[in-house]
Amino acid sequence: MVCDTLVYHPSVSRLISLLDTTAGREKILRLLQYLCRFLGYQYSSILAKKLQTEFTTVRKILRFLKPLNHLQLASKFYDNKISNDNVVRVFNILKNLAYAGYLTLDQINLLRILKLVPVTKTTGITVPRWANWCWLGGLISGLVLDLRKLQVTQEHIKLGLITNHDEKDLKTSQLTKHYQDRAAALKRLLWDSLDTFIVLNNLQFLQSPDGSIGLAGVATSLFGIQSLWETA
Repeated sequence: MVCDTLVYHPSVSRLISLLDTTAGREKILRLLQYLCRFLGYQYSSILAKKLQTEFTTVRKILRFLKPLNHLQLASKFYDNKISNDNVVRVFNILKNLAYAGYLTLDQINLLRILKLVPVTKTTGITVPRWANWCWLGGLISGLVLDLRKLQVTQEHIKLGLITNHDEKDLKTSQLTKHYQDRAAALKRLLWDSLDTFIVLNNLQFLQSPDGSIGLAGVATSLFGIQSLWETA
């Protein structure tokens, strides 16, 4: 009876659904990768650093051909010529093109790690740097979208506070949704900001310790897992 309760518990079913997706497994590996990065720095653990490398490699394999997803999304936003907000449309196009570039270049990194392409200055230094620049471009576009979302939701909240008595219940329901949207936008802004902190260190604009980078990665990985968990 106890076993049945555990097996059929909704949380267990949701966890299985999460682990059954490539995105779910990739996010969990990302969490482990950055946790190992933090532990490797904090405790000078050689094992943690080796595990970090292994988790990174497996994640790259799981993301194989993922650039196609972002190219398709960029195409859909481009074709949406009747969008009510051109700022959102343009920066979604730029964001997805940047992520497509980042993931494409990251596949070259994977081939180098697997020794399927030779290690040269281009594959070992230039390509990883270009990949990080593309990642940064995607994150900057994301930050613009986050700020735009905050601006729009704040305007809706201000309008919603001007309430007619006859429409009170409807306005309250709409306000609740706008507050939820604002909270989600703030969370996404923090998420993208922490990832920007990571990539700025990768590009050596910042010189933060590995422990701080690891903690930032753990936080954004948890955000990603939570997002997938809510939709599992």
